Amino acid sequence: MKKTEETLIDRLVVVLSALTGQLRAAVNEISDANVGAIVSLRHICKLIGYVSDAIAAAKLGNDTPAERARVVKRLLGTLRQLESDERLRLNTRTAVSAQTELEITSAAIAQLLAIAQEEAA
Repeated sequence: MKKTEETLIDRLVVVLSALTGQLRAAVNEISDANVGAIVSLRHICKLIGYVSDAIAAAKLGNDTPAERARVVKRLLGTLRQLESDERLRLNTRTAVSAQTELEITSAAIAQLLAIAQEEAA
């Protein structure tokens, strides 16, 4: 049986799956005493939206190396800008939520770089 090459969409689905796992964990942590879980929940949903948009863009594209690189670089740029904004918020009154969001965004960037190394180069 011939093994087919994994597409960019397949690889982005891996990132999406990781985020949905984090989402399930955040939902399980919601309680009256844990406001951080709500911050995590909202932020993970935002990241899921960005990855879903990248999957939609990849589906509309023609699956060439240049097109895959464009989709990955756009997503990576969005995530890195978000990460930068969160770093700026670390010195404000919202530092606790910014730290939570920064950790989640940094993990998503690492996941994206792990699955799309050649496109991100």
